[in-house]
Amino acid sequence: MMVEKKDYGYFVEDFNWGILKNFFYRIGGAIIASFLLALEFLILLLANLAVGAVGFIPSILITAVNIDSFGLYIGAALTFSGEIFGAWIGFYLYRYGFAKADPEWLRHPFWKRFTCQSTNRVFILVILLRLLPFMPSGFVTAGAALTAISGKHFWIASTIGKIPAVILELAVVYGVIQTVPKNIQAMLFGAILAVSAIAWLKSAKQKKSLQSSD
Repeated sequence: MMVEKKDYGYFVEDFNWGILKNFFYRIGGAIIASFLLALEFLILLLANLAVGAVGFIPSILITAVNIDSFGLYIGAALTFSGEIFGAWIGFYLYRYGFAKADPEWLRHPFWKRFTCQSTNRVFILVILLRLLPFMPSGFVTAGAALTAISGKHFWIASTIGKIPAVILELAVVYGVIQTVPKNIQAMLFGAILAVSAIAWLKSAKQKKSLQSSD
């Protein structure tokens, strides 16, 4: 008995291979786009943690980048992560750095004011100072690192104070992004960065002169 052999040549010839090619192009493009988006998120997360740990770079600048890149909600999550967990990392970095610092330098009255405070008072002071939205968090973190307060209690106090301050910061930045033209935004954020850099350099120069006078 003979089995009839089917001819599929017409199917191969008539099939629109462009559709299949476009399908794989779209799948590949989606995978690459997802990878780049995840990479951007990871880079921004690390940048937020670094800004929160150092504490002397205005967080309003990285908050603007967060919202502009990922929208209000994901941008807010990035900002909160950087401010809360970054401060915790910075606390241990500052404490380790002060432990390695010259003891003569730490005897300066400016720093001795922090070391003589009780842990309960430091806890309250951290909350109150964190409530100030544009207060350089590095000063608060560095001052607390000189005291006997534990990392856990510092993190709790810092978080309590940071939540309302970050909410206010997010509201201000989001309002600026939504209402102010891009060129004006660049000028505003550039001015903030310039003023912060000048203030930091002036502060560092003053501390250096105080140390030399001792």
